Amino acid sequence: MFCDLRDSTDIMLNFEQGIYHLPKGSDEKPFIYGDFLRHVHETSYKELYLKHQNTHSEIYGDGVMAIFPDDNTKYIMENIYRRTIRMRNYNDSAGVGVFRPSIDIGFGITVGEVSFIYYSLDQRHHTVGRCIHEAARIQGVSRFYDARVLISDCFLKFAESYINVDPRFSYRFIDRVILKGFKEPIALFELLIDNDPRFEIKKKSVRDHSEAYSKYCRREWDGAKELFQKIHRDYGLGIGSVMARRCDILSNNPPASDWNGIWRMEDK
Repeated sequence: MFCDLRDSTDIMLNFEQGIYHLPKGSDEKPFIYGDFLRHVHETSYKELYLKHQNTHSEIYGDGVMAIFPDDNTKYIMENIYRRTIRMRNYNDSAGVGVFRPSIDIGFGITVGEVSFIYYSLDQRHHTVGRCIHEAARIQGVSRFYDARVLISDCFLKFAESYINVDPRFSYRFIDRVILKGFKEPIALFELLIDNDPRFEIKKKSVRDHSEAYSKYCRREWDGAKELFQKIHRDYGLGIGSVMARRCDILSNNPPASDWNGIWRMEDK
């Protein structure tokens, strides 16, 4: 799993420009960018370091990577749930958006084999494996699809039985793509969590998205575009706008005769 703070560069520049500041006359210590990063790690990442002895985690600036054992679906799901709800509670607290920025984190999750290699430079074991790059790429496109927790079809198969019996969770199909730097296609889903204010909206959109995507795969560009625009208009979901624009692209530049709906990502 990769988690990363969104808009981190903009937030840092806002701190440098003094946009976040305490009220005049306040006796409190000025809130700086380093303090905010500590809030991010305390609110959203700390549990990865401390809560499970078999979890391996590494900090990457304002993000973190976590490796979970393959026999603990419940722990993984509970971990995601607690961290997303703490993020929401933080953003709902007083002063956020005025004296300090909100926390917006994207997640990318997949399943695969990982090896640990010892590096003498820092005298630590570091992880290597295809799935690490895959999770990073998935996290990287999560915002593009207006998704908070984006998962691979492999992880969905791994966790689906748990998701189906817990009403706090659901999922929606997003797209089939070839991630940048990869050769094999992957199906992407969004893990839906009931502490997301759009939880019910996203669940309601599933049928329309499925119909739109079926038309898209059949090259019915106009019909697919109309339904995707409806998803954006009626549900307020960014994926509708993304897919409607793609229909225009493919309508103007038709794919090869053996095209099967898979889109090649050009960005990380």
